[in-house]
Amino acid sequence: MLPVACRVAETIVFSGEVAVVTGAGGGLGRAYAHMLGERGCRIVVNDVGRPHGDNVPVAQSVVDELQAKGIEAVADDHNAITDGGAIIATAIDAFGAVDIVVNNAGIGAGSPIGPNSADEWRETIDATLQTSIAVTGAAWPYLIERGGGRIVMTGSPAMFGASTTIPYSAAKSSMYGFTRSVAAAGRRHGIVANNVMPSALTRLTKSLPPGPMAQLFADHYPPEDVASFVTWLCHRSCTVSGESFSVGGGRAARVVLSENRGVLVEDQAPESWAAHVDELMSLDEVVFPLSMNDEVTWQAHTLGKPVPAELAPGGPLDWNRKPRP
Repeated sequence: MLPVACRVAETIVFSGEVAVVTGAGGGLGRAYAHMLGERGCRIVVNDVGRPHGDNVPVAQSVVDELQAKGIEAVADDHNAITDGGAIIATAIDAFGAVDIVVNNAGIGAGSPIGPNSADEWRETIDATLQTSIAVTGAAWPYLIERGGGRIVMTGSPAMFGASTTIPYSAAKSSMYGFTRSVAAAGRRHGIVANNVMPSALTRLTKSLPPGPMAQLFADHYPPEDVASFVTWLCHRSCTVSGESFSVGGGRAARVVLSENRGVLVEDQAPESWAAHVDELMSLDEVVFPLSMNDEVTWQAHTLGKPVPAELAPGGPLDWNRKPRP
């Protein structure tokens, strides 16, 4: 694929905005912290990782790198699952504000599905979903006070399915709906939220067993390629909100949920649904609902029911299979 021509954009430079990056002790989070800092942000580097090297905490080692470049940065080692408020307090204490939240913390552990999955998977699910809720929620009033801000969630291509890591897939899939909802709630406050589904060589992907997939990440997916995209999402000039993007290797693509026209049966017999399986599975005519209201009004439309205007405050869904701007 060749690079596409694009319009000329303004230079992405920040003016001292405060960015909180969770899970920033290495990999993607470290790359985000460096690029945001190099572009003018003040950085809170959060990571609960174990000490390494000369017994220097992971977060502090990244802060040392940033400060060596002249970037203002502080370390935070609170657990984002349980101490989201403390992470934001670190930003307020150090810099007096929060403008950007990058919810990057997460782990990829998880046992096969079985009787004990609810307990065994809790930490993996909490490391993505609960941390994003806790840190975003703690930052929310400060973002409103600032007149807006930018939030980035971290999903994964695993949302398309990953039988070998089901809890990770489940947790990362939740970021799609969470981002849509947070973006809708933040619109009136000037808060923009988006979700990245990164492919990159990180602490997680480095742990993959040797083989073609591990080599693919090592050869073609440096974390810096994702960092440039996230840096754009964090900038005040980016007004795109509520979206999910597959990002990696210098490529980014919008990811949306689609729905076909559906099948109508009159007798409600189970056999009637089985008889229409080909129509049910058809992708010949699809739309892309952007909210719960969109999806329900699409249902009503295909049923031939009138759609009250108040159920679609953002305007009607584009029935020509195009997402509404």
